[in-house]
Amino acid sequence: MNKQKNSILINDTADVGIGTLIIFIAMVLVAAVAAAVLIQTSGILQQKAQQTGKEAATEVTSNLNFVSIIGNVNTTSKKVENFTVALQLSAGGQNIDFQSVVVKYIDSAITDTMIYNSTESAANITSAMFNYTEQRYVGAAPNSVLQVGELGIITINTTTDLGLREKGLIEIIPESGTMVMKEVIAPSSWGTKNYFQLFP
Repeated sequence: MNKQKNSILINDTADVGIGTLIIFIAMVLVAAVAAAVLIQTSGILQQKAQQTGKEAATEVTSNLNFVSIIGNVNTTSKKVENFTVALQLSAGGQNIDFQSVVVKYIDSAITDTMIYNSTESAANITSAMFNYTEQRYVGAAPNSVLQVGELGIITINTTTDLGLREKGLIEIIPESGTMVMKEVIAPSSWGTKNYFQLFP
């Protein structure tokens, strides 16, 4: 009698295929994570570019310019509780009477709308008013009208204090002419400073 021999065929091709599939899935996951990071980064850059574009456009079309913005840091809360904003007119700019100016401060929580304060000192103003003085002025004495060559100072006290890594927007709206705005962004640390320069 003839005996039949059964042979077992060993095929390890599938093992190689599974390894390739695992590598492929890993590459897809890495690509997805990289794409998500790029999309998020591009969104942030787009927002910053839009804000910068708005600020540049208002500076071009308006004769009122921001010179500096200083934040007064509360030593207890470690937050900015009020701002001192220096302003000046461009050469040939029209005079601006700050008694008719409206100032707004906008953050993620609230919008403060402020009008000219003629009675309270800068230390006693509320979030509904702003104080205006002139550090450099033309003529015998300072007044409420900003002229070319003068340096005007407004002080605002906001409802919500500016904390570390937070941001706010200051808008100055004259009676006539174009509104100007400037975004303020708090750093990651105030250090030991009680007054912090937020712009420039």
